[in-house]
Amino acid sequence: MKSVIYTSQGFSYKALEALKSRVDKEFGDVNLLVFAVHPEYDLDRVAEDIKEIFQRDDFIIFHAIEHFNDRSIIEDGISVCCMKFEKKASVEFFSLDDISQEGSVDKTARYFNERRDKFHIVYTGLCNGQIGDFIEAVSEKINYQPLDNIIGGVSSGIERDGEVHTFQYFDNRVIKNGLIVMSFDAMEAVIDVSLGFRPYGITYKISKAEGNKLYSIDDGKKFSYIANKMLASTSEDIDVRNLWYAPLSILSEHDGYMATLRTVEKVTDEYVEFFAPVKKGEYFKLSFATPEDLIAADEETAHRLIEKMRKPECSLNFSCIARQYVLEDMQEKELEMYVDNFKTGLFGFFTFGEIGPDKMQRKLKFYNETSLAVLMREK
Repeated sequence: MKSVIYTSQGFSYKALEALKSRVDKEFGDVNLLVFAVHPEYDLDRVAEDIKEIFQRDDFIIFHAIEHFNDRSIIEDGISVCCMKFEKKASVEFFSLDDISQEGSVDKTARYFNERRDKFHIVYTGLCNGQIGDFIEAVSEKINYQPLDNIIGGVSSGIERDGEVHTFQYFDNRVIKNGLIVMSFDAMEAVIDVSLGFRPYGITYKISKAEGNKLYSIDDGKKFSYIANKMLASTSEDIDVRNLWYAPLSILSEHDGYMATLRTVEKVTDEYVEFFAPVKKGEYFKLSFATPEDLIAADEETAHRLIEKMRKPECSLNFSCIARQYVLEDMQEKELEMYVDNFKTGLFGFFTFGEIGPDKMQRKLKFYNETSLAVLMREK
């Protein structure tokens, strides 16, 4: 497989024409085009321009506040990951317009179960805050192990006209509350989850939670009281992002290891809201990491992956936007760590949530504040 990422500076019809010219001259024929575009641009207009300039409609677009081209973080413009299959690989697609529609969980799980021999990459939106519950509901209906062939991320977006734009475009339509799955046949792939946050202190039990909102812990104590005390001690200028340095480490129900992370979105006097679901009966600890801790975890992840696949032909990174906040001025170090080890082009973006297997590869999890890395090679 041949894979290269191209980027335009800014977005315009002329910029897309220049992008197409580079693809034709330097890459040639393309089997798969995946575009990343900033959410301030209208997807319908972007898609119409792509169809006209590239003379095809079999492509994917997803929103990303910032995306990656090898070592570079792209804050504006548009990037495209081009793939050309050189052996027997192929790709098929699955999509849902609205995950809240009846039967969507069963339909998605059935799709994965019937294609357990393929490798799946998922692009999804926030879906009105329901995507975390949806992914974990699908996981309960997946009937094979090890579950090591599904990975993805939530498009990152901005709020406009009262709506958070974390959309995708596929098959001549904008998908606002659903997802797209790319399923590769005859493709080797290895994945790993980079954490870096370490749990510490007291273990708490959630006694009341609804969706993404945590109300009380242990014997009914308000968790919002603890969160507000932490915020008050961090800075005179209260900023909820200070709590991104200390996400919740949700512990495995059976084995006690860190199962996933939860990032704070909002703190009120009554509850703390997260970017993903929390459930009554779950146990958690607070955790903490420095930028150096996260880069060290990325390096360990890179080493594990390259031991599993010595000569990858493509690499991807789904990295949480809250993780990037904690990385401070070391954001590009994460990309450098991967590119230097993988020796291949790197495509990815800052996500609003990550999708991948748990530590034991038994379940599909919805993560916050992780970096999920992928190596691919055509069989």
